[in-house]
Parts: sequence; structure tokens; C-alpha cells
Amino acid sequence: MDDSSGKRAKPKTGKAFLAGDIPLLHERTVTCPYCGETFNIGVDGSAGNQTYYEDCEICCCPILFQSEVDSDGNLLHLGAAREDD
Repeated sequence: MDDSSGKRAKPKTGKAFLAGDIPLLHERTVTCPYCGETFNIGVDGSAGNQTYYEDCEICCCPILFQSEVDSDGNLLHLGAAREDD
């Protein structure tokens, strides 16, 4: 049977979004400045430089993250600090 019914194949999901060859979602391991445990977070390189809070996955304390990216979305630096620093 001919499978040329005009239907498009579904795009595959689960792949990192790329701008050229540069992934815009960067996964990094960070150490909580409160409890000292490490965990992974995703950093969106497409949003430019950011300062935001995210709770520690272990102790739930708020961590101040500061990410620095270049104009191509490459993650240059990720800082994690206590809220009260």
C-alpha cells in the first residue's frame, strides 16, 4: 500500500532546541549555598543575562542565580548565592 496520503510526519520531541549548533538550554550542576548538596538545573541561554531565584531541590531555600551568556546563547558563567548575601 502506498503511504503518500499527504500526511506529514510528526516532529520528534525531546531534543534540545538549537540555534545553529549551540544548544540554548544548558544543564549545569550547582551546589546549594545553604545545605551544600548538589543538583542539576537548566539555564535558558536564549533569554540573555538573567538574575533569578530558584529553590534548592533538597532544602527548599531560595538561591539567587546569576547567569551570563554571550550574544550566541553560550553560557559563560552561572553564579549561585544565598538570598541574604
